[in-house]
Amino acid sequence: MKKLTSLGLVAFGGLVLAACGPGESAEKQGEKMDSAIEEATTGDVDHSDGAMENAGEAIDEVTGNENDDPVDAVGDAVEEATDETPE
Repeated sequence: MKKLTSLGLVAFGGLVLAACGPGESAEKQGEKMDSAIEEATTGDVDHSDGAMENAGEAIDEVTGNENDDPVDAVGDAVEEATDETPE
């Protein structure tokens, strides 16, 4: 049951990110959602990329939205540079 609830939460979050209007990237919205979930469940905020932030980043790439947050953009560039997955 817990697995089904988690899956439902992730699906709902994906829909919310996809519905993001102009003004803020889906990645940034995902980061905020991850932080809210982490704070509500553990009391702490983990600043590494979470599931919603990664989903938002993928949505931004597909839709062509630019990440206008320089700190996130640098973090994304570092992730891409250190990604060991062959292309």
